[in-house]
Amino acid sequence: MKRTATLFWMVLAVAACCTTTARAQFGFGLGLAAIGDNISQAGGELGDLIRDDSISYGDISGNIGFYVSARARFEMGMLRLLGDASYVYFQSSEITLTDAAVNLQDSTVDATFEVGTSMIPVQVGVGVALPVPVVKPYLAAHFGYTFVNRTYTFVSGSDELRRLDVGNRSAGDPEVGLAFSAGAEVALGIATLDVGLRYNLANLFTTSDGEEPMRYLQVGASLIFGGDL
Repeated sequence: MKRTATLFWMVLAVAACCTTTARAQFGFGLGLAAIGDNISQAGGELGDLIRDDSISYGDISGNIGFYVSARARFEMGMLRLLGDASYVYFQSSEITLTDAAVNLQDSTVDATFEVGTSMIPVQVGVGVALPVPVVKPYLAAHFGYTFVNRTYTFVSGSDELRRLDVGNRSAGDPEVGLAFSAGAEVALGIATLDVGLRYNLANLFTTSDGEEPMRYLQVGASLIFGGDL
């Protein structure tokens, strides 16, 4: 594993040293996002808001949302230094709490809430693209810091939970993780069309005990502008 990592960085260094042209570029992108295993985060954060003693909840994974992004990169031959910030939004879906014993009530209650999730990942990374004309395939890895926000709306259930003030409060802790992307770039004259996908492990370094990985997939396109330095 260590030899592989050393060889990878040597290839990047050679690519950077052998290039004669550097380009600073910027652009914007949009696309779809699919949320993966996200059950513990949504249920646990709602559990924190209602101060539960015990809690179980339904599955809200698999939702389709959208994202928009602003991107910048410094291109040196095959090597790219990358940076971007995105806004990722997942449509609201219902989560049902069962067997939730509220501290202030000596009873077991249940309720259904509508949960909406939005995230702002800020990522920096490094990538390599094949030096071929017109269409260039690429691979990249990104380190990311993600701001997570969830909102909850009471839909139905026990009056004890209806009276709790969760509708106007948000939940979600910032997460630190990695992402991996692949795609192809198509030269369009004054701009470059970047079509690709990115797989995010948003909380890879901040997963707590009993917490599922926060994983989601982005598929979309970006327009990149910029010239030689």
